[in-house]
Amino acid sequence: MKKTIILFLFLLSVSYAGAAAMVVAGDTNKTDAGGKKTGIWMERTDMYTYYGKYKNDKKEGVWIGYHPNGIISSIDEYREGKKNGYSIGIDVAGFYFRKDNYANDTLDGPSISFSHNNGAKPQSEIEYKMGKINGLKKVYYPEGNLQEEGRFVNNERNGKSKWYTSDGMLSIEYNYKNGKMEGPQKTFYKNGNIASEVNAINNLEEGEYTEYFENGKMKLTGKYVHGNKEGAWKEYDEEGKVTKTENYKNNELKK
Repeated sequence: MKKTIILFLFLLSVSYAGAAAMVVAGDTNKTDAGGKKTGIWMERTDMYTYYGKYKNDKKEGVWIGYHPNGIISSIDEYREGKKNGYSIGIDVAGFYFRKDNYANDTLDGPSISFSHNNGAKPQSEIEYKMGKINGLKKVYYPEGNLQEEGRFVNNERNGKSKWYTSDGMLSIEYNYKNGKMEGPQKTFYKNGNIASEVNAINNLEEGEYTEYFENGKMKLTGKYVHGNKEGAWKEYDEEGKVTKTENYKNNELKK
């Protein structure tokens, strides 16, 4: 996909930059008999210069922005004055760092951001549906390894979400329903063994909680009731012997 976008940017920049270069001052920024913007316009915002077309006072078609050094800074597609289609961001060195899709000025479809290191590694990949995250969301570490992945429905986590260490090992695996923890919740050691596990209902821990040593042996057991510690909580050594017992009532330690 990266090669496809680079080729697209190259062809588009050559054709459109060439056309813009041939435009003289008198050919831009015109209005029709009714005072509405029409034809090719050149606009400046802060340090950037933009070229594109107006139709009936509304942006239409492809608009291209330029950095002060002449490198393209952005490419946006408009229909009737609103972003509709692709939207691409490019840094001062000419490498793209963002590719979004819009419908009626609203993020809709895949949104991808890249590191500023030649745009070679993604920073995030997010699926949008009319401005809300719907579908898979991925976030990456600066070096390129996956940091987080999970599915969303209307901006809320739904289903399994996973987090990873910087060296690619699964660290956390939680389950969600409508943005709240629901079902098995697990954490892991770097060797892949489970570090802890508990069930959740409506965002609260519920039932047996178990914590393990890195070698897989029991370390701690207890029980949750509606998110509160309840009953006997026991700690173990690596030989399996109970080393400590504490009793709880409604999350308070009984003396």
